[in-house]
Amino acid sequence: MEYTPEPAIEKEIGQIIQALEWEHLDPNRIRVVSSRGSRSRRILARCHALPKALQTGLAIPAHYVIELVSENYDCLPEIEKTKTLIHELLHIPMTFGGGFRNHDYVRAPRVNKLYEKYLKAMAPPVPAFPENQKTPEAYHLTFQIEPKTISNFPTA
Repeated sequence: MEYTPEPAIEKEIGQIIQALEWEHLDPNRIRVVSSRGSRSRRILARCHALPKALQTGLAIPAHYVIELVSENYDCLPEIEKTKTLIHELLHIPMTFGGGFRNHDYVRAPRVNKLYEKYLKAMAPPVPAFPENQKTPEAYHLTFQIEPKTISNFPTA
């Protein structure tokens, strides 16, 4: 296996954390690497934690590494890539202590709901119309069409 740091995706992780207001996650202690050489066909990414014994022995706080399996992750559409990152971040518990949340908590409906929240948070603000200008609704025209009976058709 070959691993490559992914600082651009670490930046995206920071944006996701900020947009979803996940204050329990420290983006400075979450790293992202891509891996090459996996034979897995289904695994898109993995979340790794620094075990408590190593934290204690090395006298450093918990850190997490999100591994993106290049053979499977790179070909995904951007939407699925972002959902994958959200999925992996959901594995990190509120305590940020080196443990994991399992797949009973990290489920597709939760990921999809959080993805929608992320999109709303990242959407540019809609500009306000000055009071002296008409809003787009003011330009909307409605037509009322009166029903007509067509009398020149033969009846059976």
